[in-house]
Amino acid sequence: MQVHRIHKTLLPVFLVCVTAAKAQYHTQVGLGNYGAVHSFYINPSLNAYSAYNWQINLAGIWANVNNNYLTLRLPYSIYRAPNSIPSQYLTESGNPRFDKNWLTEQLNGRPKFVSASSDFYGPAFTFKSKSWHFGLFTYAASNVRLNRVSEAFAHAAFQEFDSASGAFKLFGSEPKIDPFNASGNARAGLGINVAKSMQLDWKRQVLIGASVKKVWGFQGFHFNTDGLAYEQVNDHTISVLPTQIQLVDYGQKIGQGWGVDLGATYVFHKKDFKRHGQYAKMHTKYFAKIGFSIMDIGSIRYKDATIRQLSITSPVTIDMDSVSYTGNSDYAQAVTDFLSDYGNLSVSKNNYTVGLPTRLVMSGDFQLRKNVFVAGIIQQSLRDKDSRHARYQNYMMVSPRLEYRLFEVSVPMLLEYDYRAFRMGASVRLGPLYVGTNSLMTFVNTRAVRDADIFVGIAFGNLSEFSFRKQARAKLLKTKKGKSSCFSF
Repeated sequence: MQVHRIHKTLLPVFLVCVTAAKAQYHTQVGLGNYGAVHSFYINPSLNAYSAYNWQINLAGIWANVNNNYLTLRLPYSIYRAPNSIPSQYLTESGNPRFDKNWLTEQLNGRPKFVSASSDFYGPAFTFKSKSWHFGLFTYAASNVRLNRVSEAFAHAAFQEFDSASGAFKLFGSEPKIDPFNASGNARAGLGINVAKSMQLDWKRQVLIGASVKKVWGFQGFHFNTDGLAYEQVNDHTISVLPTQIQLVDYGQKIGQGWGVDLGATYVFHKKDFKRHGQYAKMHTKYFAKIGFSIMDIGSIRYKDATIRQLSITSPVTIDMDSVSYTGNSDYAQAVTDFLSDYGNLSVSKNNYTVGLPTRLVMSGDFQLRKNVFVAGIIQQSLRDKDSRHARYQNYMMVSPRLEYRLFEVSVPMLLEYDYRAFRMGASVRLGPLYVGTNSLMTFVNTRAVRDADIFVGIAFGNLSEFSFRKQARAKLLKTKKGKSSCFSF
C-alpha cells in the first residue's frame, strides 16, 4: 500500500477538530484590595473585604493559548510590528507574512496537547451596605482543547498527511492512532453576588459569599476516539481493527443552565496588644487573608445536540483506492459520509449536558510591609482532562505585589498548564486601568513562542476608609465629638 493514501481516511476526522479550534475562544487581579469586581471569578466572599464603597468594571479580557508541540520562531522581533517589519517578511499588500517554516516541532515521544481560551469580563458593579456586599456581573468564555494526541498523528497532521514530506515516519511498524479527544465550548453568564463580613475579636473577620449565575451555552463539540489501528492486507487494502468513535455537535439552539459559586475567607491579624510598634506600621490591613472556594458548580443543557457514534466490532476491510475526500467544507457531514461506509454508524438528536468548569480555589494574601504583599493561589479543576465538560487548567501561583491606592504592580510566578510548565508574569494597575500577562517571556523573547497570555481591562470606584489606622482615627474623632456634645446643652 502507498502510505500516503491513508491521509484520505484521516483528513476529514482531523479537520473537524482543527477547524473547530480555529473558530472558537480568568484573571488574578481579584486577590488584591482594589479588585472587588475581579474577585467574583476567584472567591465570591472576597467582595466583602474591599477598599471600595462601590466599584464598577467597564470591560476586561483575558486570553491564552498554549501547547507542548509547536514553537513559533519569528525571524524578527515582534516589537517591530506593525510598522518596522523588514520588507522581505511583508506581503505585496504590506501585511506581515507568515511562513510555516517558522514553526518547529517538539518531538520527544510524549502525547501532545493544545488549548486556546478567552474570558471576557463585561459590565459589573459591587457596593456595600454595612456588613453586606452585593454585586452584579456579566461574562463570556470560550475554550478549545485537544488532549492526548499521539506524537505520530500530530506530526502527520502538521505535514498535511503528505508521505513525501515524511508525514508517517513516526508511526513505526504498527500503524495506529492512540486514543485522544477534542472539545470546544462557548458560554455567557449573568450573575449576582452576595457576601457578608462577620466581625470577630481583635478585628478579625470571617467572610462568606455566594454567586448565582444564569448561563447560556453556544455552539460547541466533543470528539472522542478509542484509537484507530489497521493492518496491511496488500498494496491497496487495509483492515481497520475494532474501535469506538463519537462526535457530538451541540447544535444551533442556545443551551440553558445555572451555576453557583461558594466561598469563605478568614481575615487574620494579631491581637491588639501584640499589634504595636514596627508591626503596626507594617501591617495596616491584616496579617493574612486566607480563602477557599468552589467555583462554577452547575451545567448547561443543550436540546438539539447531534450525536454520531461509530462502532466497529470486527475488522473492516477498506480498499484505499476507493477512498476519496471531495473537499467538502461541511466537515461534520464529510465525517458522517465516510464513517457510514465503513462502520455501524448511528446518528441521533438528543439532549446533551455539558458541565461548567467546576474547580477548587485556595488563596492566601499576606501583608509584609505597609504597601508590600505576597499572594498565593492554587486552582485545581474538578473536571477530567478527557471529559466533554468545560475546564480551566490547574495552576499554582505566588505573586509579590506593591500596592497603593492608584498604583499597583505584581510579579506572579506560576506553575501552570496542569502544573507542567513554570512561567513568570507581570501586571500593572494605574488608576482604573489594569494590564498584565502570566507569560512575560512570550513578549520578551518573541523568537521562541510556545504560549501566550494577556489580560487587560478598566474598572473604577469610590474608596472608603480602609486601613486599620484610618478606621481608628475615625472612631477616635467620633468619640471625641460625642464627648464634647455632652456639654453642649
